[in-house]
Amino acid sequence: MVMERIEKAFGLPKLSEFSKTVEKFPDEKQLKAIKQVLIIAERVSQNAPELDQVVMLIREINSMPLEKLEKLEKLLKRIEKILKTAPQDLLGFLTGLKEE
Repeated sequence: MVMERIEKAFGLPKLSEFSKTVEKFPDEKQLKAIKQVLIIAERVSQNAPELDQVVMLIREINSMPLEKLEKLEKLLKRIEKILKTAPQDLLGFLTGLKEE
């Protein structure tokens, strides 16, 4: 009875409602997962221009006929092989060109 008066006087929620709300709070494991998601979301937001390019590329690939996709796959495999065997200096030089 006294609690109800105090709750009413100060505009506080009922104690039973408050305890239900506290029970719904995430535990430590969930909070860590939420933190990781937010960190990743922040990193993604910093790379938004690159994501736009990725989305455009995906749309373009989806519109390609199968024959062109097969040729593109062969080309990408060749490029990957070249990149794996290329000297590190050459890769650094190419990366520097991209930044300019």
